[in-house]
Amino acid sequence: MINGIDTAAIDNLLERIPGGSAVQKDIKAAFVDLLKRVVRESAKSTAAPAPGETPAKATAASTATATTLWKDASLQGLEQLSNDLTAEDPAYNQREATLRDRLNVGELEQRLRGYAESVGVEYSSTDLDGILRNAGYGAAHLGSSDRYIAAVERFTNEAFKNYRERASNIPGANA
Repeated sequence: MINGIDTAAIDNLLERIPGGSAVQKDIKAAFVDLLKRVVRESAKSTAAPAPGETPAKATAASTATATTLWKDASLQGLEQLSNDLTAEDPAYNQREATLRDRLNVGELEQRLRGYAESVGVEYSSTDLDGILRNAGYGAAHLGSSDRYIAAVERFTNEAFKNYRERASNIPGANA
């Protein structure tokens, strides 16, 4: 399993490429390398746009700011845990504790507060709690730091969407 993709599927595809096993091995190595880079970059580029900001501008800005969600961006990323583990395995909880410890929760809370304020709604700490809880499930990250930060960003974007919806929900307007 590489970044959530079954390696057997990659191997099946490569078997169809002519050129022998040496060529197939080189192609697989290049593909796996590219896949890891794409996953890493997509995790960095999932921040929500500011109100009125275009997605293109948000992508450029979020690439620069996604790494600020780690306390120390220079720490080596953690690979996905073994597929042989069950959902109850304590390794998931231990890994989630490590990932959360590395997460800059204060920065995440500041993003939530700032966005809520920018659209004119009240921030609630339950929003942060929900992001941490949902991103922390083993199924969300399988122990991978890349997948964990992607889950944090995905659930943060959901919170931003909820803020926008709350901002446009005027009591009695749709009665």
